[in-house]
Amino acid sequence: MALACQVPLESSGAAIIAAFFHLIKAGVLMRLRLTFFVSLVCLLAACQTPAISPSLIPSVTSSPTATPRPRPTPLPADHFDFPLDPNQFGPYVYNVTGPLNVDTRYGVQNPGLGSAGKCFVDENGKKVPFAELYHAGEDWFKFDARRQVEAGAATGEPVRAVANGLVTWKQDIGAEGWVISIEHLLADGSKVWSAYWHVAEPRVSFGQIVYRGDAIGKIADRDWNSHLHWEIRTWGDGSNLYPPTSAGGRGTCNGRIPALGYTWDDLLARASPNAWGYVDPVRFVKDHRSP
Repeated sequence: MALACQVPLESSGAAIIAAFFHLIKAGVLMRLRLTFFVSLVCLLAACQTPAISPSLIPSVTSSPTATPRPRPTPLPADHFDFPLDPNQFGPYVYNVTGPLNVDTRYGVQNPGLGSAGKCFVDENGKKVPFAELYHAGEDWFKFDARRQVEAGAATGEPVRAVANGLVTWKQDIGAEGWVISIEHLLADGSKVWSAYWHVAEPRVSFGQIVYRGDAIGKIADRDWNSHLHWEIRTWGDGSNLYPPTSAGGRGTCNGRIPALGYTWDDLLARASPNAWGYVDPVRFVKDHRSP
C-alpha cells in the first residue's frame, strides 16, 4: 500500500545516501538490512505531523461573559375580564340554566356532588360529604341559544387569562386536565391570583408573562361535564392553607399548592371560601373590568 504523504528528508538525505553506498559494499545481507532501514526511516518520517505556519492557526478568543438579565416584570393588572364569554358561558343553576338539582356558583353547596367523603374531617372524626362543601370558584358551562347548559359543548373552547400577570403554577391533574395559576399585580401594590381548572393543551409555561385575553389553553373533554372551574384568591400557595385545628387541617386538605377549590369547617364563620382568602370571581371581575 502506498503512503499518501511526502517524506521530508532534506536535512538527513546526504547521511542516508552515504550509509546506503557503504552498506552496498557489505554484500547481499547488508543490502537486505539497508532495505529495512530505509523503509523504517521513510515510515517514521511519513507519520510525523508537518509543521503548520502560525499564520494559518485561527486565533481563539473567549466568548464575552453574558450579562445577567433581570427577570421580566409583568404589566400591572389594570383591568380584568372573564376567562370565557359570559354571553355564551356561565354556571349551572337549578331551574335557571338547567333542570338538574345542581349549583356551581361561588360560595354555595352543590347537592349534585353526592355524599362521598372528601379531605375535610369534622370534630367527630368523620369525613364531610362532598355535597356539603362550599364552592371556592365558579364552574362555567357552555349555553345553548336558550341560555341552558348544553352538556359537553364547552369541550375545546379557549380559556383566556383574566388579566396581565405571571404564570406561577401549572400542574397536570390527570383525567381532570391541568390547573394553571396566574399572579396579578394590582395598582395599589397588592396581588391576587387567578386559577383555572380542567384545562387541556396548556399554552403557557411556568414563569411566563401573559396578558389579559391571552389564550392559556382549552377546556378539557370531560364528556357531559366539560366545564371551566375558575377562581380569584389572595394567595398563591395553598399547601398550608388550613391550620391543624380546622376541618381541612384535621383531614388531608393541605399539601396542595392550588388547594382544592372547596372549603368547609365546623365553625360557620370560617366555613365559606371568603374566610380562606378566596373572593367571588364574578364580582371581582365586574368591579375591575374595563369601563
